[in-house]
Amino acid sequence: PRERLELFVPVCQAIQHAHQKGIIHRDIKPSNVMVTLYDGKPVPKVIDFGVAKATEQKLTGRTLFTQYGTVVGTWAYMSPEQAEMSALGVDTRSDIYSLGVLLYELLTGSTPLSRKQMKEAAYGEILRLIREEEPVRPGARLAATRSPSERRVPRELDWIVMKCLEKDRSRRYAGADALA
Repeated sequence: PRERLELFVPVCQAIQHAHQKGIIHRDIKPSNVMVTLYDGKPVPKVIDFGVAKATEQKLTGRTLFTQYGTVVGTWAYMSPEQAEMSALGVDTRSDIYSLGVLLYELLTGSTPLSRKQMKEAAYGEILRLIREEEPVRPGARLAATRSPSERRVPRELDWIVMKCLEKDRSRRYAGADALA
């Protein structure tokens, strides 16, 4: 867990850098975080800004629009405001939510919404779960699936993850630097 957290902090710093440049990633997930060795040390890199959103300026010479009612991102890592299918509510705190899901998965081995829940639910129900379903604390998720002698999530980490996963974005960390 300590090594995972040590890799997570630079991911937060990379997202903070993107935010400072006016870019919201909108699809933070494990496959968009590449870990490479640099001088024998693992270094994470955030990749695939393909669905990123510019907060102020255009990202490209061409203007690309997200159609109203279109879901952008990966369901398991998507913020509640992304699940509302309106680009109006998406800001840097949407990435904070996704970072929280990533941290949840690093600690527990699963996302707050289980693969089983997502597989069994219809499209509209998945979006409702993302918007409304309160996640189980990482420590409680581990306690339910592991023996008591196996690793536990410290209370502070439970609190940090749950702050990221707040449904009300005003209650999340203001920035990825604060999360780091």
